[in-house]
Amino acid sequence: MTRGLTFTRLADLAHPIGSGMPRWPGDPPVTFLDVASREEDGYDLRVFAMGEHSGTHVNAPLSFLPGGADVRTAAPWPLLLPLAMLDLRGRAAADPGTRCTPDDVLDWEAAHGRVPRGGLFVCNTGWHRLWSDPDRFMGVQWGALRAGPGDAPPMQFPSFTPAAVHLLVHERGAGGIGIDTHGVDAPDDAEFLCNRMALAAGAVVVECLTALDGLPATGAHVLLAPLGLCGGTGAPVAVTAFVP
Repeated sequence: MTRGLTFTRLADLAHPIGSGMPRWPGDPPVTFLDVASREEDGYDLRVFAMGEHSGTHVNAPLSFLPGGADVRTAAPWPLLLPLAMLDLRGRAAADPGTRCTPDDVLDWEAAHGRVPRGGLFVCNTGWHRLWSDPDRFMGVQWGALRAGPGDAPPMQFPSFTPAAVHLLVHERGAGGIGIDTHGVDAPDDAEFLCNRMALAAGAVVVECLTALDGLPATGAHVLLAPLGLCGGTGAPVAVTAFVP
């Protein structure tokens, strides 16, 4: 029992952090450097570096909105939120560019009831199973036409539509949105409209979730606890599901 919450098991919904994991084009790689050893210093110590938006992470308003809060002050962390899970695995397997629409949200509500106010609405696209293959996870289209010389190839992966985000955060009062791909926005949306809309409304945005397949559509809760990076535009986040 946690805060009166009954659960039968816990699930870790965050990917482990390691070198070679998927990252947005141009973002720094995850690196580890040995700086002390038991033989010379009496203890082992490494320094590690990574982008604030790599791995399972939350985005801060500061990343997209002028004058927005940094990740440390963006929410009263840790957050415990009811979980609403939309299963898009079948559609995403057939169409890697599929997007969560308002009709998807309404269909979910027809089956499971209204999206809980303050809840985290998550799309399970099955993309988390591609994590060990960074190019496939990022949906890199190597054979596609590039925007210009030296530009990275386009990407394709499941995401949200801005209309769905508007319905969730403005009409349903959702506390956040999440997905198991590298972005709630379609990779060709250079304005990041879904992020901007959610963060401007005070909702949290969680990307690169994992281990979603065994979670129910309703009834679970998630605890979000990001690193408290001062001035952070985002941060790796621990995500623990309390499964009934």
